[in-house]
Amino acid sequence: MKSLISILSRNKIYAALTLFIILVNIAVFVEKKVPERDASTQAVTEVPEQPEVRDEAPEGKRSILDEDAEERKNRIAELAQKNPRLYLFIGLFNLLILFLIFAGFFVDVYLVGRVFNKRPLEIELNSQSPPRWGIPDVIRVVIIFLSFGYFFVIAQAFFLKLFPILNNDNFRMVFSTSVMNAVAISVICYFVIIKHGQELKDIGITARRVPAGMFYAVAGYLALLPVLLVVMVATYYVTELLKYKPPVQPIVEVFMEEKETGVLWFSTIFAAVFGPVAEEIFFRGFMYPAIRKKLGVFLGILITAAVFSLLHAHIVGFLPILALGALLAYLYEKTGSLVAPITVHIIHNLGMVMLVFIMRSLN
Repeated sequence: MKSLISILSRNKIYAALTLFIILVNIAVFVEKKVPERDASTQAVTEVPEQPEVRDEAPEGKRSILDEDAEERKNRIAELAQKNPRLYLFIGLFNLLILFLIFAGFFVDVYLVGRVFNKRPLEIELNSQSPPRWGIPDVIRVVIIFLSFGYFFVIAQAFFLKLFPILNNDNFRMVFSTSVMNAVAISVICYFVIIKHGQELKDIGITARRVPAGMFYAVAGYLALLPVLLVVMVATYYVTELLKYKPPVQPIVEVFMEEKETGVLWFSTIFAAVFGPVAEEIFFRGFMYPAIRKKLGVFLGILITAAVFSLLHAHIVGFLPILALGALLAYLYEKTGSLVAPITVHIIHNLGMVMLVFIMRSLN
């Protein structure tokens, strides 16, 4: 108890911010529960009108994400008649994915051969000093990030009339996340440079040997593709067996539903470029070295990848994102640079955005 009081006394600002985060979440929870209670009370006192039972959703209301395989097959066949150019593009895109998976298989064979021949990869691109920050600093950055996010969301309510674009829920979500990521990067730089007296290269931010880093990124992502395929197929069959339909991620809903071209472009830049850069600076450049210093390389990679996956995906996407996170941390460990993990992250997100736009075009 005394140690806890001592920790709180040394971190009064962070304790206050943590209390603020807790209170905001309690308020949101209570606000959600009150309408549910009112609705349940009304249901007891009133006899609801029985809705008409329909076998299918109204025309135009269903998304391709809600369709089964047979419906998608029929929709694609219809597309071949109505828009042959788009149909050809989708076909070529699928062939490209198959080619990359086969290429990744050969990369995996090569890497396994090196392991059996005891020829480890030596691909260091950047020399780093041991991190002076630790897990407590990572927790402090997370607290600042979350508390600023809540302050920023609350402040937006006062600017809705001044900036009508903020009334667009999709834009507001992406814009808020972008600002929060920029703040997180600034806070990390403060901790590394000002508080601990280290350099940006010590979190992997360097311009040294960028082409080599991009090459290792492409090779690493190719090696990951067969693994992702196996994991995703296995996950698909398990969800089909359990008859579980995962919820759609918010960013996917933005791309599927948004009609404003400007918001779509902004969302694409955020998802494909700015988001990966900010996340790699935090997860691989800042969080991973702190955990590695305390628990070692293996647990550092595993824990960082697990946290990365938990914050990005629902239960169905956990294993694929876990594998991606492990690759990103491994590349950072081997190269000492964020060039390779950022490149992989951008390639992956661009591919996902492309897939979502294809689904949108079929919808």
